Amino acid sequence: MLHQIFAIALKDLKILFRDRGGMITLFAMPVMFILVMSIALQGVFDMGSEDNPIELLVVNQDQGILAGAVIDDIASLDGIILINTIDGKTISFDTADSLVSTGDYPVALIFPNDFSARIIDAANIAQSNETIVSFIADPTTSTQFLSPIRGTVQGYIQQTAAYAQAPYQIQAGFDTLADDVPEEQAVFVNQIGDAFVTQIESDGGLDVSGSLGVRFEQIAPSEFEITEEPDSVEQNVPGYTIFGVFFIVQVLATSLLSEKQNGTFRRLLAAPLSKTALLLGKLLPYYVVNLLQVVLMFGVGVLIFDMNLGNSLLALVLVTLVTAAAATGMGLLVASFGKTPEQIGGLSTLLALTLAAIGGMLVPTFVMPGIMQMISKISPHAWALAGYQDVIVRGLGVSAIWNEAAVLMGFALVFFSIAVWRFRFD
Repeated sequence: MLHQIFAIALKDLKILFRDRGGMITLFAMPVMFILVMSIALQGVFDMGSEDNPIELLVVNQDQGILAGAVIDDIASLDGIILINTIDGKTISFDTADSLVSTGDYPVALIFPNDFSARIIDAANIAQSNETIVSFIADPTTSTQFLSPIRGTVQGYIQQTAAYAQAPYQIQAGFDTLADDVPEEQAVFVNQIGDAFVTQIESDGGLDVSGSLGVRFEQIAPSEFEITEEPDSVEQNVPGYTIFGVFFIVQVLATSLLSEKQNGTFRRLLAAPLSKTALLLGKLLPYYVVNLLQVVLMFGVGVLIFDMNLGNSLLALVLVTLVTAAAATGMGLLVASFGKTPEQIGGLSTLLALTLAAIGGMLVPTFVMPGIMQMISKISPHAWALAGYQDVIVRGLGVSAIWNEAAVLMGFALVFFSIAVWRFRFD
């Protein structure tokens, strides 16, 4: 009996290893996934470290000295690089706004011109107006990335403001005390107050409670047409939609292989039409299914989660059309290479997971190392996600997504052209 068990196992192993393509994808898929995710996630775990510092644009419009003190304190940290000049020129608000909107930098810190004055006023004048420190950030940037930056900056600003206000608040306290004591003791109290304030100033201040005269706000670049901040639904639904759309690859490729194995494909070849027309006709149903997928998933987002679809329905439709074209084109490409169901299944899964990972579906591309951000450009997932984010999250229109649409259509044409060239019709 044991001999029979081993004989059957050996026979199945021979059959399994005979399908070299299937075995390659079986082993290549986990290896590729480990490599891609390990490299991509390096940016998540070491971002803000000395080896992978965060680049923070800084615009200092303050007419006093306090903003400069805050900047010097933050610049001493190992995990943050402050950038206040580019090509030897001091960064203005408009420059920082433009650099964040184009994705060159994730966030910019803006100190207003009344920063120092408002902080001092808060120590001397009750109910004084607050100064507003702004963070310009792309709305697609995750809070996990922004929160540590904001927390660090706010901490140093509050510390600097408290130190700057301490002498004024202490002096005011001694002045009030002098008003409440007999006249002959008032001079003595004021002298003690002056000496105490002088000592506080020389020692670097004192942390005190009360209004610091500072308010913080996060704003989107002025180019983006955002009426309200996007929530997690607007951030996540497009990504999961793209992930689902590209799963059509395996379904399409498996169907074509099954028709060839069953002989129905050969009968279609007898019809009076070109091979290109035949393949386009086979792709069309799956293309329609892709479009229905998008409608369904976005419909769930709108009806259940009150998801915002942006300001341009035409732009949203355009991104959807070219994304579906790229997905079905990839399905035909896989069908032209796969010879067995195992090969098609392994190759489809390999492409789906790998391209999704490097395209920003699993890990945001802005936290990836620089080399991974460059590699992400070869993934249609990355371009599709950028297009949807431009429309839904950034509130942009058709003029903003032409680049993504053209690249996705290019992917579709390349996939289809190679597939037609490689496809075995017999």
